[in-house]
Amino acid sequence: MVNGIRSVIGPVRGVSFHPSQPLFVSAGDDYKIKVWNYKTRRCQFTLTGHLDYVRTVFFHHEYPWILSCSDDQTIRIWNWQSRNCIAILTGHNHYVMSAQFHPKEDLIVSASLDQTVRVWDFSGKW
Repeated sequence: MVNGIRSVIGPVRGVSFHPSQPLFVSAGDDYKIKVWNYKTRRCQFTLTGHLDYVRTVFFHHEYPWILSCSDDQTIRIWNWQSRNCIAILTGHNHYVMSAQFHPKEDLIVSASLDQTVRVWDFSGKW
């Protein structure tokens, strides 16, 4: 492994880089979200709250937020600076396989095994 970070954390389902800081976020089958510094090659902290596998994670392009989705049928928004969950989006009735922030607008799109795609508007919230 060239310049790799290796940690025994179980199966990892999603990773994403921060747009401007030396960070990336990972998530997986341990129900946890981990924020890593790739320069120091260390986990900075862990976010917990999901009740099942975490599928995808993404940093917001502007706000200090991480978006996660899970087999627990929820989408969560975390403030990674305060290390708190600031919102739980519910409505899917099966595993949420993917969720992502819109690159410019206050929107989230999610996809689920319930055979729906949902668009969530969070303007003026949190």
